Amino acid sequence: MTSARPAAGATRPAWIIAELSAAGLSGTVANVSVTVAVAAIARDLDASIAVTAATVVGLNVAMAFTMPLAGAWSARLGPRTLLIAAGAGLVISSLALSLAPNLLVLAIARAGQGAVLAAVVPVSVQASGQLLEGDAKARALGWWGASNGLGLAFAPLVAGALIEVVGWRWVAAPSCVLGLALALTAFRAFPAALRSDDRIALRGQGIVAIVTGTAMASLATASAGLWLVAGASAAACAAAIVPARRAARPGGPLAHLDTWLRDPLVRRSSTGATLQMVANGLIQVGVPAWLIVEGHVGAGGAAVLLLGMTLPMASMGPITGRRPAVAFDDRLRRGLVGCGVGLGALGIAASAGPWWVVGPGLLVVGFGAGSLLAPSLTAFSRSRAGTDTVALSLYNLARLGAFGIGGLLGGVTVDAGAPGTAFLTIAAICAGAAFAFRGRSGDDPDHGTTTPAPGTTARGGTDG
Repeated sequence: MTSARPAAGATRPAWIIAELSAAGLSGTVANVSVTVAVAAIARDLDASIAVTAATVVGLNVAMAFTMPLAGAWSARLGPRTLLIAAGAGLVISSLALSLAPNLLVLAIARAGQGAVLAAVVPVSVQASGQLLEGDAKARALGWWGASNGLGLAFAPLVAGALIEVVGWRWVAAPSCVLGLALALTAFRAFPAALRSDDRIALRGQGIVAIVTGTAMASLATASAGLWLVAGASAAACAAAIVPARRAARPGGPLAHLDTWLRDPLVRRSSTGATLQMVANGLIQVGVPAWLIVEGHVGAGGAAVLLLGMTLPMASMGPITGRRPAVAFDDRLRRGLVGCGVGLGALGIAASAGPWWVVGPGLLVVGFGAGSLLAPSLTAFSRSRAGTDTVALSLYNLARLGAFGIGGLLGGVTVDAGAPGTAFLTIAAICAGAAFAFRGRSGDDPDHGTTTPAPGTTARGGTDG
């Protein structure tokens, strides 16, 4: 299917920025706000914390099963129609969550949120790439990074306040507002005739969906301590990898995957995004748990301290978007060094003290993560893989999985009384990656040297 190219001036960059901002906020807010309410939900519905947590992370599992199919739906419906439907679906599923009388209905509503949110980021980024290029695209994705960071920073605080004042059933109210905003901005940002280029056949997308869905199910259930279910999901994932490998052979429905994975730009941008999210998940879970268990601060104090990371990370989005002349390789190294130094400080504070070193450490991680968040997505979107919705879906799933791995590592090491070990380990990995990429260049997206895949235009359409 060829991708329709709208006439110049058919849409305004301001509306594209607004749509990307709504996309960045909707997923983060819908995810984090309900996660904060796990204890309150368990108490109200007379369920255990473990079962409630497993129910809540159903959003991530549903997203993993449906996100690889976003390309097929976008190619058939068009980005505007699909994103408007996603916004409406987010409102409906969030209302269902607020009214849930039991965990079964809550699980259905939470899975509904994940299913409709799955297409939002990959389709938004792919459609924006068809309409914007160069500096304008970098600025737009910078605002996506800022909105993502702001959602991560303030969603827990807003949700906590709502739980305290009016109860947990109101934590989905911001998601309803964002669903409406997503539908409105998509309607104004994207022309109705715009279509994405669907390079991978539906069968191939289905194979990818099974692999990613079972992998995320294994991770999510493991984080909730449901080891039997996690093992079964991992076994199903391992079994699904066999047909996936066959499909990735030349001439198969997933043959594009091998080409994408061989691209140095894809590997560098994915490494930056993955390590940034591992560090993020580790800090979001490990730092508050460690500080509260040790009696240094309460829950409110821990939430405020985390702003030391999330606010600098959010502030870096517009800054990196306005400075496209800085090569991604430079941002990659600086970001990895920042994450490594900040995590090293957290590791020292957790191992030997003093605990207040956490504050400066979080600040350094925030700026390091901000140097990776939007620039990594910008770099990936300018690679050969970055013009395909399926590849963008896999990129975002890798980010989600990395966040989960970081969170699981944080919880396990706090329980073991050794959170400093986790901080220092990830710090060493970030520093090692920064050293490994030292002096490397190549297909630098910021200097326009990336070439499109054979048979496609630079914006993702086919030559025909």
